[in-house]
Amino acid sequence: MRLIIIRGIIFFSLFSIVTPVSSANVSSPVNKMTPDSYIYKKITTLKIKDIQKIAGRKLTLKEKIGFIILKHKIKRQSKSSQKQGETALIFGIAALGLFIIGLFAPVLLLGSLIAAIVAVVTGSVAKDPSNRKARAGKLLGWITLGLIALLVIVAVIALASLSWI
Repeated sequence: MRLIIIRGIIFFSLFSIVTPVSSANVSSPVNKMTPDSYIYKKITTLKIKDIQKIAGRKLTLKEKIGFIILKHKIKRQSKSSQKQGETALIFGIAALGLFIIGLFAPVLLLGSLIAAIVAVVTGSVAKDPSNRKARAGKLLGWITLGLIALLVIVAVIALASLSWI
């Protein structure tokens, strides 16, 4: 029975790493850990001896190799998610800064638009829903895109009102 449970956990973990984050996990509060991230964190702290205690028997060589590969995949995924979150935050801040400077030098508004799009995309690609930097970068990107849209609308209205005079 324990063998079935262990194999089920390893099988589920291997295939759930690749799947995208569901919308239910994205809406969860930042402070709380999602069940998936809790399981992943618990797996990365386990050793082969711990798994053998849970199973009540020695693991085969194939199971040991599979467990080691699973641990490395989970660790690598969390590191890449953190890097994507930092990248999203940097581009979000740059987008907002370029927008403010672009009000005085309009050439920089194009750079602001590009940085905002990159911030939204990299913030969305980060797989860990509790990554605060990714969420902040994504939010800054959306705010900048909204401000650019508002600026374009105001400019069109101003140009249209000037042409009537």
